[in-house]
Amino acid sequence: MKTENLDKILKENVLSGASKEKLSALHENISSKEFSDLLDARGNQYVEFVQEGGGVWGSALVGYLYGLEIFGIRFLKVAGTSAGAINTMLIAACKTKEEAKSEIIKDILFSWNFADFMDGKEYVKTTIHAILNNKNFFKINAIILAVVMIILVIIPFAARPETTLNAKLLFLIPLIPVIISFFCIKKFYNDFRKQNSGFNPGNTFLQTMENVLDSFGIKTVANLNEKFIQKEYDLKLNYRYGNNQEYYTIALKSIEAIKGKNIEHIDQTSYRIFYESAVGNDYYKNNPFYQLRSEYVVITTDINAKIKVELPTMANLYWSEEELKHISPAEFVRASMSVPFFFEPFQKRINKDDDSVKYAWKFWMNTKPEGIYPAGLFIDGGSISNFPIDIFHASDVFYPRMPLFGVQLTSDSDLLSEKGKTSEEILKTPFSYAGNIISTLKGFNDKTFLTKHSFYRLYSIQSVNCGTSSWLNFFMKRQEKEDLFNRGFQAALDFLNQFDWEKYKYERMMLSMKEKKILKEEDTKTVG
Repeated sequence: MKTENLDKILKENVLSGASKEKLSALHENISSKEFSDLLDARGNQYVEFVQEGGGVWGSALVGYLYGLEIFGIRFLKVAGTSAGAINTMLIAACKTKEEAKSEIIKDILFSWNFADFMDGKEYVKTTIHAILNNKNFFKINAIILAVVMIILVIIPFAARPETTLNAKLLFLIPLIPVIISFFCIKKFYNDFRKQNSGFNPGNTFLQTMENVLDSFGIKTVANLNEKFIQKEYDLKLNYRYGNNQEYYTIALKSIEAIKGKNIEHIDQTSYRIFYESAVGNDYYKNNPFYQLRSEYVVITTDINAKIKVELPTMANLYWSEEELKHISPAEFVRASMSVPFFFEPFQKRINKDDDSVKYAWKFWMNTKPEGIYPAGLFIDGGSISNFPIDIFHASDVFYPRMPLFGVQLTSDSDLLSEKGKTSEEILKTPFSYAGNIISTLKGFNDKTFLTKHSFYRLYSIQSVNCGTSSWLNFFMKRQEKEDLFNRGFQAALDFLNQFDWEKYKYERMMLSMKEKKILKEEDTKTVG
């Protein structure tokens, strides 16, 4: 980072004193680092980037993005769920891939009043506001209800009715709150059904997102795909060491070096097959950008087909090619952020007669035309995959040309729960028991992948602690957004400061060789 750029950044009002101190302390070390072997003409370095969902914690994602971009990091592939999907869409839609996006995205998110997206009944917004701004909301109201009930029960005994009829009527008084509660619950249930099992229709968010994308000249999915998705030489990138056979030569030497350092754990037969296939790979030999492509991916969940859906990759399951030429990609984001019950699920009727739809159902679901579902019903992608880092994992890595970066969002309470609980704490109440079951199932796909591929935890992923704030606090003020932004920014600096690109490449090839069974497990005795 040049001195003049640093001075300009240090004058940013949105950065806290702590952020500026950390940047001043770390900028020299970070600026001297390599983060990728893919560069553009301006010297920007390209990575793959995955962002976790987290409701209104999206400001932390933008702060993290800002921290990466000021050091010349750009994005060839981006993916995300919910809040991560919003950021992913904005990265793909605004400016060119060579230009920084975080300043624009920050201004957009800071200009939004998240409460406007709660476009359901007014009493829903009022109640949620009361719950989020009063930690003892349920406790206080339970006490009030108990006191009222006690008073109503005492009244028949304390009063002195003149007739037997009046005495009987007094004993009906305690039923009054029960009757009132019955009609309130009935109205609530009827409203909930009318609103398709969601407190908020989500139309305001969809329209807002459409307007933002339209301001970037992105009116349709076809527009965005044409702008962002490119391949190989069309990407106009350079390989750090040269655009001829340098990549191929370095890859072979690195593979040989890994063998030399791990000779006692190498399966010679598997290694020979792998190495010979690498030597004979003329595609990489003649093209250092072979199989490279830029792409954006938004994750959602179809509870009708019961699958994780990657958009636009799997879009033809629901939208025909002709429809994608007319609908806004904002619909993808709306599908991804449909928090169950908080927002209505996003619905899409499927044209079973369209050829592109029939082909997609055959390709993805192995389903014949008569078996195509009538509609897609989408809820928050986080219900299955809140951190979709697995979609950019490739088991057939020739030799890493760029790293995969991932950012996750957590909180003080999440960090506390990660330390584990006793069985007594989990089984203390039916609610704590059910809560642990839901937490286990939520994002199970991501947890399974990261357990199997611990490499990413060690070399690719950074967490941002969002403190005590609630991911559903749609009444968040600008000051709170700025705090989250700074938390994300500082986390990005910490990650870049400790990142080691050469170590990453070596360990990523080790992972690839393990997956190909080239590296054997040590002969350690176990009870199994």
